[in-house]
Amino acid sequence: MLDRILVGFDGSREARRACQVASELAARFRSSLTLVVVRPARRPSADPYLEGLVPLDDDGRAMATILDEVREKAIARGATKVETVFLWGDVLRALLEWLDRHPQDLVVVGSRGLSRGSRLLLGSVSSGLVNEAPCPVLVVRGGREHRPR
Repeated sequence: MLDRILVGFDGSREARRACQVASELAARFRSSLTLVVVRPARRPSADPYLEGLVPLDDDGRAMATILDEVREKAIARGATKVETVFLWGDVLRALLEWLDRHPQDLVVVGSRGLSRGSRLLLGSVSSGLVNEAPCPVLVVRGGREHRPR
């Protein structure tokens, strides 16, 4: 039923919550999990592995460290396989193009809860995916810490 789950990851608190939910689903359904990180348009010298070492949060942890932690937790919970994919460009377009080439059974993304005006001006990746993705999309909203039952 849910053999392949994709989760969009940008390092934010909302994305980490989405990873937690996606990991729990992957464990429950014995699914593979793909963590997708989208960076702005590729620069010739940009190396995702080097960029992944730059501190991302207040604790000084880098994207590579956070992704390793997410991967380890997902495998420990029971995901069958966890891979990381780096894409470049507009986040929504890059995700949709990747989904066209790599079909998934579910996409999980976090939501920052933009106001209606902000969504109109800035756009919303989660709204765009809900409207355009070729598979079901689960939007994990902000709020209290998610705790599995």
